[in-house]
Amino acid sequence: MENREHGGVYFAAMNTADGFKSFFPEIFGSLSRLFIIKGGPGTGKSRLMREFSARAKEKGYASEEFLCSSDPTSLDGVIVPELSIGMIDGTAPHTYDPSIPGAKENLVDLGQFWDSGALKESVSEIGEINQSKSRLYGSVYSYMNAVRGYDKTISEMVGQALDPEKLDTAVKRAAYTVGNGRGAEHKLRIRSSVSADGFITLSTYAEKATKRYSVLDVCGSAGIFLEKLLKETDIRGTRAMVSYSPFYPKKPDAVYYPEKDIVFYIGSESDYEEKTINMRRFINDKALRPYKPRIRAINRLRSAALKELETDYSSVRRLHAEVEKIYSQTMDFEAKERFSRDFISSLL
Repeated sequence: MENREHGGVYFAAMNTADGFKSFFPEIFGSLSRLFIIKGGPGTGKSRLMREFSARAKEKGYASEEFLCSSDPTSLDGVIVPELSIGMIDGTAPHTYDPSIPGAKENLVDLGQFWDSGALKESVSEIGEINQSKSRLYGSVYSYMNAVRGYDKTISEMVGQALDPEKLDTAVKRAAYTVGNGRGAEHKLRIRSSVSADGFITLSTYAEKATKRYSVLDVCGSAGIFLEKLLKETDIRGTRAMVSYSPFYPKKPDAVYYPEKDIVFYIGSESDYEEKTINMRRFINDKALRPYKPRIRAINRLRSAALKELETDYSSVRRLHAEVEKIYSQTMDFEAKERFSRDFISSLL
């Protein structure tokens, strides 16, 4: 029988209002074997992981791929669940400390294929670019913090108009639909990211389930619904796959119940058949009316902050591409690819 939890595309880290947040220990820490890839930008870390994932699929295994939260064209990691094997990018900012080096985790050094002498000639240039990137990331986090502040203010106003009894009744009804399980457990898989391409939401959660519930947000209230639902299904002992928002890393933005094949997520997936839970049902419009002019004003500020955030992210991507070019020009990619083929063959 197919295990619907296996496979899919996610994020394993996120840039948040509080800075970079890695979930590597939670996602990769339980694997029997983990290979931590070391190497500079543009040295082929993502390509090695993509080749490993593709080869695993060719052999009939499901593969989970984890995109880079800043640049979704790159990979942060790969897991082949049936073999309990994974690979991760072990370079900053998502460094990973081995728990049982050699027995469980092993390092894969792609630095053996670069020309250190050639890189030394660019040491000042690389250092300057990295400092510029660091300053830009500081700006990105400041804008994200501003957005979180705007959202918090709006949420407090909407909270004044929220009908808690109606909301709790709907949550209990949704939990009843999910049913009881054999023990509550959360499996972390992130579906959203704020990146150089803007706000990205992957469709993996919708793809997994056959029963889908779209929770249509009104000023951040959908996160309250999912938070309450997760607590209710925990009481019922139901296992859940959970994604959290990059703006609120402790608030779920999607919950999938694999035993029941039911998913609840914020927003709508137009390519899939889904039932709708509109949060407007639980909001007293008359009570919200006095706050609406201020909410509109704050949303304009929020949009402006997001626009500046995306501009800074684009600059980060441009600078990162410059560093990748420097490193890639010093690499012996023929030797690296020979190594990759042999290495992947030894694992599969």
